[in-house]
Amino acid sequence: MNDALERLKNRNRPTVPNRDASLTPTPASVDTSTSRSLEVQVSTPSAVQTPIAQEFIPSLQTKQSTLRLEVGVSDRLQEVCRDNGLCREVLIEAMFEFCEQHPKVLQGVLAEATTRNEQRQQIANQKRAKSMMERFGQSGE
Repeated sequence: MNDALERLKNRNRPTVPNRDASLTPTPASVDTSTSRSLEVQVSTPSAVQTPIAQEFIPSLQTKQSTLRLEVGVSDRLQEVCRDNGLCREVLIEAMFEFCEQHPKVLQGVLAEATTRNEQRQQIANQKRAKSMMERFGQSGE
């Protein structure tokens, strides 16, 4: 058994170059040999295909965050996204941008959010009190 473990630990593994995980490719990381490269047809007399210039590709910086959603809301949100071919992050971004552009909608959303926040705080406080009572014992018994 130890021999097998040692052989697994000592085997030669191929090395793989590090992958560029950035959203905007650097000029060195653009691979024009693949069929997925970005090209645009320019209507010039010679009808030459030219790659899209780097300055025309918008810079998109994202930040990963974890969202905790109510189960029912999460399921409904996922269903809407699936039906429309979107990811949840993009849908939430679009909703936020829309709300910012429509102040009356934003006020309605903020009112609902305030109500939900108060409910969650009450539930969290009840859970915390119950946990403390279980941990330290109830003083009235």
